[in-house]
Amino acid sequence: MLAQLRRARRIEYHDALGPWARMQVKTLYFDCFSGISGDMTIGALLDAGLDFNYLKTEIGKLPVDGFELRLSRTVRANLNAAKFDVLVEGDTGHDHGHEATQDADGHAHEHTNDHGHEATRDDDEHADGHESGHDRRHAHTHTHSHTHGHLHRKASEILDMIRRSTLSPGVRRRAVDIFQKLAVAEGRVHDMPPEDVEFHEVGAIDSIVDVVGAAIGIEALNVERFRCSAINVGGGFIHCQHGVYPVPAPATANLLVNATVYSKHVEKELVTPTGAAILAATVDEFGPLDGLRIEKVGYGAGAGDFGEFPNCLRLFVGTEFEETNAVAADRVVAIEANIDDMSAEGLSYASRKLLDTGALDVITIPVLMKKGRPGHLLQVLVSPADSDRIARAIFEETTTIGLRKRWMDRQVLHRDVVEVDTPNGPIRVKVSRLEGRVVTVSPEYDDCARVAGETNRPFHEVHEEAIRSYRERTGAGEGNNNG
Repeated sequence: MLAQLRRARRIEYHDALGPWARMQVKTLYFDCFSGISGDMTIGALLDAGLDFNYLKTEIGKLPVDGFELRLSRTVRANLNAAKFDVLVEGDTGHDHGHEATQDADGHAHEHTNDHGHEATRDDDEHADGHESGHDRRHAHTHTHSHTHGHLHRKASEILDMIRRSTLSPGVRRRAVDIFQKLAVAEGRVHDMPPEDVEFHEVGAIDSIVDVVGAAIGIEALNVERFRCSAINVGGGFIHCQHGVYPVPAPATANLLVNATVYSKHVEKELVTPTGAAILAATVDEFGPLDGLRIEKVGYGAGAGDFGEFPNCLRLFVGTEFEETNAVAADRVVAIEANIDDMSAEGLSYASRKLLDTGALDVITIPVLMKKGRPGHLLQVLVSPADSDRIARAIFEETTTIGLRKRWMDRQVLHRDVVEVDTPNGPIRVKVSRLEGRVVTVSPEYDDCARVAGETNRPFHEVHEEAIRSYRERTGAGEGNNNG
């Protein structure tokens, strides 16, 4: 995943060893003991607190019609769960708790198989569908109602539709990320560009609603971290018109790269491409449920009933705690050189070049060298990994013929850079904290200089205005003023 700005709360503590802090992080944990699908995800989010009317209102912001959302309660192996369905107008042969199946041309077709979850788009021509999600020992009937006169939607069209919608920016970004991963996986198995993957109209509506609905629910719960259990992918084979293929289906397998998976309990397809895409675009870490203070639990039911094995996705919403030092500590290398045969202008240029090369800090100190010669002491702080590279740059940019290196322990305050709006334009401000308390507020020099030049105002006025704007924005009265 993408790095995100954490909305975590910091709680400060002190003990005999010094200050430390616990970060509260709101976490969503996917418990995929029976796999995952798009409709199961939304059902579990609704069961965990997502408001159904809010979901309908937000999905209504998409330029798509001809469908209805349904929320019901059902029981899977004595577990009460929420069942989410998409009912598409004019489609009498498809259970819209599922996805449509993708054929070899990249077209999604509709099925009436009683799938355990959604029908799977895989890399074969699914003219007759497959039998995942039901008992393979029993015969079943299949009605294929697709005709090539029906509308198809390309992935690029669907992505553009999401981007142009009036959904919140966060929902749009998440939905686009999920759908892009889905299109990439489908395109890979069909050997076509992701943007050219096409979805049959009914399947497209299902996928759009599932992807966007999941994004809406995740954003509404205000979650910061996403973790996932090992994933039960099921087992057995998918029977298609042109062959027999193993579970998980090829597109699903592409999306499960880096996930931890296993196969147990049922010989059925348990993970669908949409479900796998949601995980691929969302999960930060796969691992056991450990250290979570549970606040809510939600169950989302799949379409099939597996008897004694619950066909559900379970979501845990809660708080995790991270312990961090109130003052960060690391090790750096100090590189020093005595220079007495270089102009001040040359040293100024070298200092800027070293900073641009990756030095953490560069200072020059006027000194008197042996026999009373005036000179400068050059001190450069670098990370250990950059030590040799920066040393080479010092030799190239200065007249020194020798360097000294010292390893040093360093302590630094926690720092954030925030942008504040001032009457004359945005200015970045560096905010440093000690044990959670703001101690310095330092407007960026380059921003202040730019604004001062553009507005023909004194630098110090722009600098002070940036600090004042930060305090008004945050209500913070403390903090030193540093330039």
